[in-house]
Amino acid sequence: MSDVYEGLGIIIIIILGCMAVFISIGDSTEVVSDSVIDVKGSPFNDSKYVHASWGILIQDMASGETIFDLNSKNMFVPGSTAKLFITSAAMDAYGPDYIFQTPVYAEGNINNGTLNGDLILVASGDLTMGGRNTPDGKLEFTNLDHGDADAIEGATLTKTDPLSGLNDLARQVKASGIERVEGDVIIDDSLFNTTNSSTGDYVITPIMINDNLIDVEVTPGQAGEDAVVNWRPQNGSYQVISRVKTIASNETDIEINYTGNGTITVDGYISANSDPVLKTYTVKDPASFARVLFIEALEREGVEVTSPKNITNQELFNNTNASYNDSQQVALLKSLPFSENIKLVMKVSQNIHADTLVSLMAAKNNNTTFEEGLSYEGAFLNKAGLSNNSVFLSDGRGGDSSDRISPQAANQLLKYISNQDYFQEYFNSLPVMGKDGSLAGVVAPESNIYGKINAKTGTTISGDMAHQSLVLLSKGMSGYMTTKSGRKLIFSIYVNNVPISGVEDTTLVLKDMASVMEKIYEEY
Repeated sequence: MSDVYEGLGIIIIIILGCMAVFISIGDSTEVVSDSVIDVKGSPFNDSKYVHASWGILIQDMASGETIFDLNSKNMFVPGSTAKLFITSAAMDAYGPDYIFQTPVYAEGNINNGTLNGDLILVASGDLTMGGRNTPDGKLEFTNLDHGDADAIEGATLTKTDPLSGLNDLARQVKASGIERVEGDVIIDDSLFNTTNSSTGDYVITPIMINDNLIDVEVTPGQAGEDAVVNWRPQNGSYQVISRVKTIASNETDIEINYTGNGTITVDGYISANSDPVLKTYTVKDPASFARVLFIEALEREGVEVTSPKNITNQELFNNTNASYNDSQQVALLKSLPFSENIKLVMKVSQNIHADTLVSLMAAKNNNTTFEEGLSYEGAFLNKAGLSNNSVFLSDGRGGDSSDRISPQAANQLLKYISNQDYFQEYFNSLPVMGKDGSLAGVVAPESNIYGKINAKTGTTISGDMAHQSLVLLSKGMSGYMTTKSGRKLIFSIYVNNVPISGVEDTTLVLKDMASVMEKIYEEY
């Protein structure tokens, strides 16, 4: 399991009253700077931290003055704090106000309502395709995103319709006078190369509907009854077969599998006392998935499509030589401002969106490969003043085994962003302590740091197969803080290599970090 549980990591518990800072790691104590903080009673003395590595850098945002520094030049597994780097590069390249425009073209003649030719949707890289839009012009998210549903309990769905963008396009096609399509319906996904993510969890592609997931929600009935299973977006490409039973005991074990021929099976049992449980299936051919969903949206609007649904989109697209002009455009979907996309990536740590930003960096520069996108990200980081030796990145999400970041590099990036004209949008994209995203519920509203920290969290968990246990490879948090005196700080904190017995153990590290930030808030 890697990079699937978001939260805060902790490093020090602070006890006020002395004039020096002490860090206790294992059996050793090191004086690192003059301060009003004494941390000799920190949890580093706990046996689980004996072999852990820590990196900390806390600085004044305006002056750059270092308040606290421990191993800040060392490299750490970043987890999802790596998303700070790709989102800032993408924001710099596209700007916060950029609008994705996804057009649909009619390739052929329209006679008496019949299109004698193909209807082609040209994917623009729009990350949500209207599927999270709210009436007030925001992208809706839940604090625990459906993308994490298979790894973490408690993920929930947004109330928005993932098909709303396709439905809008279908209505426009109908309004253009097309009532029947004699040719094919095709998705042009050539904006950049479709490729597998480095983790192999999903496909990175210019077309994405519902994050290329099928959501399966299981609700218990009475003990002994079949559970109720609902799924979305429902479509002709798949069918869901449930064999989940409701049981009296407080046990839930649900497994979802693809058994071929478009069949998804849901097996297991769910406690009668359980809340609904969300599971997902990742679509393997996003373009063909989107094609069928678009055809069905057209049909709901009364547009007849003669082309069969069971043809792969790639087969169709390979046989077309479409060239588009404005006179052929029959529909256009416009996205919300790009800053909303960045906010979604950061608040819920949306992995597939973060990786797609890499390919969008390539597309912005008229290239097509993921590797080219990474090179443009690297060029941005150089522009921001970061040393090549302080950041190693091979993806956008922070899940590649080679990803490494130093606290110093993270702070340098945050400092650079603070001086850019898109800083406020970027700042607003970060989870807020106690309030939302991966920081929701970390502290209670009465905490002195509630709402005072905007930061990206990161967690990477892996398995220790020899001992049949888990290892917290990384817990990190990096962002901005306003203290009691009004002082603005930039901070990055990492801990690597902590043995844990379960994902829930990471909350112990999280609570310790919240405690240290409360003390820093009071002192600075």
